[in-house]
Amino acid sequence: MLSSRNFGGTMRRRQFVSLLGSAAVAWPFAALSVCLQQVTRAQGHKVPFLGWLSSAPGSDPSLDAFRAGLRELDYVEGRSIRVDARSAQDNAERELVRQQADVIVANGRAATRAAQEATATIPVVMAPVDDPYEFVASLSRPSGNITGLALQQTEIDAKQVEILKEMVPGMSRLAIFYYYGETYYALESIAHALGIEALWIDTKGSGDVERAFTEALAKKANGLLIIDTGALGGTCNMIAAMALARGIPAAASWRGDTQTALLLTYAADNAHLQHRAASYVHRLLRGAKPHDLPIEQATKFDLIVNLKAARELGLTVPPSVLLRANEVID
Repeated sequence: MLSSRNFGGTMRRRQFVSLLGSAAVAWPFAALSVCLQQVTRAQGHKVPFLGWLSSAPGSDPSLDAFRAGLRELDYVEGRSIRVDARSAQDNAERELVRQQADVIVANGRAATRAAQEATATIPVVMAPVDDPYEFVASLSRPSGNITGLALQQTEIDAKQVEILKEMVPGMSRLAIFYYYGETYYALESIAHALGIEALWIDTKGSGDVERAFTEALAKKANGLLIIDTGALGGTCNMIAAMALARGIPAAASWRGDTQTALLLTYAADNAHLQHRAASYVHRLLRGAKPHDLPIEQATKFDLIVNLKAARELGLTVPPSVLLRANEVID
């Protein structure tokens, strides 16, 4: 069989394809296809391999929005790009490194931390994280192999407390369900300024929710805020349902479906963030270095108000809140 090796290692693909064209009358099309594949492999062409790393276990709702962003950039999965979706809670980051992913997209703090610890050379795109300064020293010129997107999550959570208080004026004891081993003093200060006592309750996943609610009820919580939603993932739906069943209004930056039991959601526009993450991947695959790509912060936010939950809780949503809502569930 003819191959580029027969004609010297410096022969260009165009010359070889031309030669194949002149031989087409003698060769079946299948043989031509095989030869073209051999030339492509010989010249080192490959489909870019992208690792998607979630912070939470199970399916990641952000992945669909990210894939849509890739399609807008004319990537066709399986043809012009390959995406392998994994979870940091399965310690899958080292497998992505072993497979020599071209870029790792890390959705959330836990995933970004895992990717950072697994590799110092493969570009990592934060998509997004709450606090980028945990991973880079400068937003304008990130250090090392990490770049991407950031939230102002403390400000987002503070806004949720303010809106929840506006909707539930009598709220005085707010249970804050959090995943990580720390509390956020700025958020506590905002709660106190609104006459609310903040009750910090660590929650490590679905198996820990009953214990967390027992603690919240013992402390007489009459409001609930879920933070660290990227790590808790679908557990947020369970927490919201249990809160509603106990007559406790709940808020989070988690985007559930139309059956969500959350009274309100205030969150960055995730679809927009994931499309921006796809843009980072595109630029990195085209040769940009992480330190050339400044960290972008979220600029688009949505307020979702759940009138169904409000009715079950016996609440009347103020018109001032409804007017600000991007979406109303009824």
